[in-house]
Amino acid sequence: MPSATFAIVKSSSTADILVGELIHDWVVANNGGSDVIRLDQRTNLWGIVKQNLDLLPNDYHIIEDRREYIAIELLEIRQHKTYNRAADREIWINELYRCYISESGQAAIRRYLENQIRATFHAYMVARFSDGQKEMIRHAIGSFLADFNLPINDRIIASMSKDWYRYRQRNTENYEIPIFF
Repeated sequence: MPSATFAIVKSSSTADILVGELIHDWVVANNGGSDVIRLDQRTNLWGIVKQNLDLLPNDYHIIEDRREYIAIELLEIRQHKTYNRAADREIWINELYRCYISESGQAAIRRYLENQIRATFHAYMVARFSDGQKEMIRHAIGSFLADFNLPINDRIIASMSKDWYRYRQRNTENYEIPIFF
């Protein structure tokens, strides 16, 4: 009699995060076309997620329009203890029940992802202008947006131009390329 082979499939839950259209497009472009982020336990983003996990609110509903949302896959953390800043105490976490990220947690994740985009943008622009070539800043920003499959419009280009101008003002002598661990 042949032996049967069974595959154990872990059911993973996700938490939805409202991040805006630009960050959504950034995640999709850098994540192989998916808006679901799969994390490692050793990342800073996982630490932010774990701190802000909460019980599902009573008025929660399934999100139909996902253009401004991403999802973060929750790792198995059953029977782990963490410090919850909002509750100001240690709590036991079980991702089967704590599968919602609070509003302050969503804002923290949005800020973290904005900082990642900004750091990548600065590194891109520093590399673009480090060889001394004269190029229009708006053209370089358009190239950055095109390279990362982000929408190109005047509002985004103006915002990134201001950010690049401020970065150059802070770093007048030499450009620093940020490194994240």
